[in-house]
Amino acid sequence: MVWIYIAESLLYLCFSLLMGAFIIQFIPDRLKPEIRISKRLIQLAVLGIVFFSAAPVIRIVLFLYEDIGLMLTLQNVLTGFEVGKAWNVTVILAIFFYLFVSLFPVLKSKVLSGISLVFTFILMLALGWASHAASLTEWSGFVVHSLHFLAVTVWIGLLLIVGWFSKSQDNWLAYLRWFTPLAIGCFLTIMGTGFFLMTLVVDVNEYGDAWMLTYGQALLVKHLTIIPVLFFAFMNGFWMKRKLQRQEQINPIPWLKFESLLLFFTFVATGVLGQQEPPHSIEMALAGTGPSAIFDYFYAGVIDPSMHVQLGLHTINTLFFIVALIFMWLIIVSFKKQVPAVVPFFLGMFCILSLYFGLMASIQ
Repeated sequence: MVWIYIAESLLYLCFSLLMGAFIIQFIPDRLKPEIRISKRLIQLAVLGIVFFSAAPVIRIVLFLYEDIGLMLTLQNVLTGFEVGKAWNVTVILAIFFYLFVSLFPVLKSKVLSGISLVFTFILMLALGWASHAASLTEWSGFVVHSLHFLAVTVWIGLLLIVGWFSKSQDNWLAYLRWFTPLAIGCFLTIMGTGFFLMTLVVDVNEYGDAWMLTYGQALLVKHLTIIPVLFFAFMNGFWMKRKLQRQEQINPIPWLKFESLLLFFTFVATGVLGQQEPPHSIEMALAGTGPSAIFDYFYAGVIDPSMHVQLGLHTINTLFFIVALIFMWLIIVSFKKQVPAVVPFFLGMFCILSLYFGLMASIQ
């Protein structure tokens, strides 16, 4: 099962790279640092979308093929399942897209970059077509999921391209002036659409109860990763701007790289979410599949399908929360002291773990 989570995470990474690579072409040179992107990267990202988007199809085929045979199962999945139909569209579009980026200088022409963006967006719509949200509503789930994914890939895509492919710090202040409000807009869109998507499968009042399931565990981890990301985003967007305005000697590129790495962990959690059966009824899901192994490890009592998760404060979880606050404070101190960006990155990871253990220890 781990392989399909990895494939989903890398699929989101490919979309982000394409989105960031083509959007940055529309930004004037005076408003961004020098960026060099290889056409080979674009080609690999397109191919990655084809192969990594096949993971859900392969999963269904492996689950069903023993009953009616491999070829018949594959035919049925590709023609009768929405995920199979979506992958057919993805393959056809990706073939044309690959030929287009291979034959034309898509990174040297705004018109060609615009056409490439259209290809990328249509591929995103194909992915949204096969999503859980699209299957639960007539159209609103599909639209909101697509908007959610678009905001994610724009924000993370630009972070990846600027953070990993910049050749200098030139024009960094000019870059921050337009990217910071864009990132804020993307974040607010992600929050709004994400809340809507969550309510399609989990009642807000049962958010804690969902932790008993693997789906709820992934949802919790995804939400917790946002906290250190916001710390990095604030420092890269506002505090870094102040330091550069004061002409302090600081290299913002490593900080941007590690912010993008933290955001990648949200891809991993999203990949787990995307491959879990949505718990429309937590009680029925518990009765059918049982609790998450992680929840079972932390919860000492008997897990009953009708039970409700209750949280309480005591010495152990309070200590975990205090440790999490200390890690947050150390992230700020690290930025002030201009220590290598890898240090606050691990501090952010430890902050996530401390918050997670604190919440799991709070369960009564």
